[in-house]
Amino acid sequence: MISMKTLIVIFFIFLSLVTFSSGDLIDDVCRTSANFKVCVSALRADPKSSSADKRGLVRILIQQCLTKGKSIYNEIVSLLKQTKEPVLKEALKSCKENYDGAIDGATSSIKHFDANDGYMTKISASAVYSLPATCEDSFTELHRKSPIKSKSGDMLKLVGLTLSLLDQSKN
Repeated sequence: MISMKTLIVIFFIFLSLVTFSSGDLIDDVCRTSANFKVCVSALRADPKSSSADKRGLVRILIQQCLTKGKSIYNEIVSLLKQTKEPVLKEALKSCKENYDGAIDGATSSIKHFDANDGYMTKISASAVYSLPATCEDSFTELHRKSPIKSKSGDMLKLVGLTLSLLDQSKN
């Protein structure tokens, strides 16, 4: 027969395990990420995240990198059409190329993730990470203020977050 002390010890062990898990997978996953706030915000913005498992949450973030990359690319194309200044046009052309590469990289990353190729998923996502910074460097070199600086910064945070979760993934 189990003694009362043993039952109490088992109860408190069980209680402590429940306490350390919030029961919210998004919070649990984001606590292990590079940027909790960005992670929670990004995942809660997608309605599919509420029913996703950990792997599904990582895929949602990769998809968001693609979506954000396309959005910034389209903004750059629009800015290029409006800009008459040659120096600014050159920087925007460089950014357009960089974000075109980011879209390709995010698309490849999704393809590799869906094929359970963790190594290539990380390689593709890593390539995406450098491109927004390279875009911003083109403005810095020209001593100009980037019209997409905050969006490029958001993209860097999102891709960095995704990479941190991919590093933990057994994909």
